[in-house]
Amino acid sequence: MARQLRIEYEGAFYHITSRGNQREQIFWDNKDREKFENILRRTKERYSYLLHAYALMDNHYHLLIETPYANIKQVMQNINTSYTVYVNKRHKRTGHLLQGRYKAFIIDKESYLLELGRYIHLNPVRAGIVIRPEDYRWSSYRQYIYRNNKEAITDTADTLYSFSKKQAIAVKKYQEFVSAGIKEKTPLKDAIGSILGDKIFRENVFRHLKGNQDKAEIPELKRIQTKHKVEDIIMATAKHYGIREEELLKRKKATARQRKIAIYLCKALSGEKNIEIGKVFGITTQAVTNAVGDIEARRAENRKVDKEIVQLKKIMSS
Repeated sequence: MARQLRIEYEGAFYHITSRGNQREQIFWDNKDREKFENILRRTKERYSYLLHAYALMDNHYHLLIETPYANIKQVMQNINTSYTVYVNKRHKRTGHLLQGRYKAFIIDKESYLLELGRYIHLNPVRAGIVIRPEDYRWSSYRQYIYRNNKEAITDTADTLYSFSKKQAIAVKKYQEFVSAGIKEKTPLKDAIGSILGDKIFRENVFRHLKGNQDKAEIPELKRIQTKHKVEDIIMATAKHYGIREEELLKRKKATARQRKIAIYLCKALSGEKNIEIGKVFGITTQAVTNAVGDIEARRAENRKVDKEIVQLKKIMSS
């Protein structure tokens, strides 16, 4: 059997599912689910993806993800590996937690954002766990209807703006839309292979597939150029801190923090793999991972560091 396509390009939109090995459970209690949400929060920051909806069930999960950068494989590898390591350590187990590779459908966002979000939010209702979707703690639905949630990790704007520019009206209409969909079947039934969209959308997707006669057999997709080049990020970071680019590329105690921030931004904004970033800075892939993790921890503890990175991201986006 052909492996599922792993299609990546800037702005791609995916419905992702991953199930427990042999359909066994992957969440044992609320602490596990909280950990998974924290992993989503961390990977969002690291890889700059948008999370439009999610639901954590007992033996599987659903994610609705948009990738401004062509990096879904990196995102999912980090999520699944991080959670598997955590579960095996906490529950003193070994072996595979998840059943093979995650399943990813590439979606026409314009046509299916609302339907797929509704489908995901109604999963706990269809499973008989709750009567109303807002009664389920472990999905993103509450983050749509209770807008004062400071811990929210879901990007709700695109969905709610589809109903109204006024928040209260949008929330009410979205609730009505979700409630009306309880008997609707999954939109994924209309997918052709792993692509859900009309003929024009499918043709646009296949433009990203090169050098193979049999498109259905392609296991991977060549990544297209990302928005920010590593050298541009280094130049912007050096200019921001008033230092020379060479000082960021060399190990110096005086510029160690700025160097780590540059590495972190390269990881977050370039879409390059650790090995490529490491080559530029003259360090190992593990050293890149360590630098990124260190800055993530500093951002959580130090408002000044967080403010600097937010400012640098704005500079890169302008």
